[in-house]
Amino acid sequence: MYNLKIKKSYYLLLVVILLSLVGSAATISLDSYQDKIHGGWLGQMIGNIFGLPTEGHFISGMGPTSLTYYANTPSYAISDDDTFNDLVWLYALERYGIELTSADLAKEWQRQIVAGSMACANYRARLNIEEGIMPPLTGHPSNNEYSLYIDAQIEADIWGLISPGMPDIGTEYASKMGELMAYSDGEYGGRFIAALYSLAFIEDDIPSLINQALEFIPAESRYYEVIKYAIEAYQTYPDSCKRARSMVYRKYYKAGQTPTGGWVIADINGAMVVLSLLYGEGDFDKTLALAVQFGLDNDCNAASAGGIIGTFLGAENIPERWKSPLNNLYYNSVLQMAPAYLTITDIAERTVKIGIENIRKNGGSLDQSETIALPDFNTVTPEYKEPWSDDMIAGSMIQDWEEGWEIQNLGWDMNPGIMQSYEGRDTVFASHPLNQNTPFSFVRTQTLPEQTSTTLKMGVTSFNGSAHPTHLTADWELRVYVNDELIFTKLIERQDQKIVWYDLEVSLAKYAGQTVDIRVENYPNNWSFEAAYWDYLRLETSTY
Repeated sequence: MYNLKIKKSYYLLLVVILLSLVGSAATISLDSYQDKIHGGWLGQMIGNIFGLPTEGHFISGMGPTSLTYYANTPSYAISDDDTFNDLVWLYALERYGIELTSADLAKEWQRQIVAGSMACANYRARLNIEEGIMPPLTGHPSNNEYSLYIDAQIEADIWGLISPGMPDIGTEYASKMGELMAYSDGEYGGRFIAALYSLAFIEDDIPSLINQALEFIPAESRYYEVIKYAIEAYQTYPDSCKRARSMVYRKYYKAGQTPTGGWVIADINGAMVVLSLLYGEGDFDKTLALAVQFGLDNDCNAASAGGIIGTFLGAENIPERWKSPLNNLYYNSVLQMAPAYLTITDIAERTVKIGIENIRKNGGSLDQSETIALPDFNTVTPEYKEPWSDDMIAGSMIQDWEEGWEIQNLGWDMNPGIMQSYEGRDTVFASHPLNQNTPFSFVRTQTLPEQTSTTLKMGVTSFNGSAHPTHLTADWELRVYVNDELIFTKLIERQDQKIVWYDLEVSLAKYAGQTVDIRVENYPNNWSFEAAYWDYLRLETSTY
């Protein structure tokens, strides 16, 4: 009898362990599913519009508490990267089906979005596709210096919406999408948001929702660490969102717009979404207001938080003052293969149709009473990917350009990197100084042969923007040093207000037989469009 009790206890423990690993099945009515998907789309559109006027504001501290409603009441939802890429994925799902690949997403992106019309990681990824580079290489840091940015995080909404109560499936889709433009923490931001949406269909407690979603990203990642710390900050200061926000900002915000820093990095913005959800306590108005007041990329964060809380509450429970001004309209000014106006209810209905197909494919069902039985889910995390540092990314940029050079102090303004063509020349490297006091540099240590004449040859020019008069001051100073001695300098500027290429030669003959340190600088002379463009930079040696 005693042994039987032990055996029963053992099996009971085993059941408990298994239940902790596998999510319990749930049901949802078709009406509720439709309402929540509608709420998800409405919430992200509303949040995006509400946050846009202050996008990138309130970096070091919170915004004013008076920010509680639209600055200018809209007449429809607008095209912005927080929503139009989700629409691209919707069209891709309809075209290629629910078993679509990242290559399918790339093809639909190419059909719908003009190259050069997006920002950050999306901008680089879309140009990569144009050059024949396909996912996952489009989002890899060797080809995309912005792979840790917020891009995947702000366009993963639809994967959670079509995967109600199936966060394992929604995050799998998010990773597939992430191959286009993200890597490591950039990808994990997309997974986290997709999981939050997915769980919002079946969870009724915000803290539990967040904690469960967190388990779908690698625990060793910085993204996991930052979100975990945001939760701890909330628990430390449950009555002071300002103090909690300050805790997270002081510990994790990295100043300077670099591949691993600035106000558009995924992890710090993910933390702001989490804080807005926690302090919002399930209230749409409060959650949305806090998402904007917490600052950083606050239109994106308000779109994410708004979409998640909109899914959590359903469209019926979103206050009328937010949704009625939109007139059930979405104005499309970006997608090439979509009409100028779409109704938000139609977008939601199309999403529901795909969601039902996804539920059935994964073992769920919709019965005659219009009750949806959701399948069990497993808590799964992808293999951890170590993020690249700023120096690693900068170093990779010139691997396929001129051999022998290393780079230092690359600034990340004005899209540095290899350009397929620029002002009539091919394979041009664009650089930018790190800041007003720190020039960008090419460096190398070279032993120059005896009884030879070595010449440093380079082709350089300046920024070609001519749409605005201030671009005419887009000049910079070229400086060449050998062993820290300045041996050549020239202002690289327009001639007769036209861009010209300077093909220059600097003699190093007097250093023959010596091992020298050579430094070639893109020096900021007035901090006005200080980008430099390099066609070639090489050493050529001839005998006397």
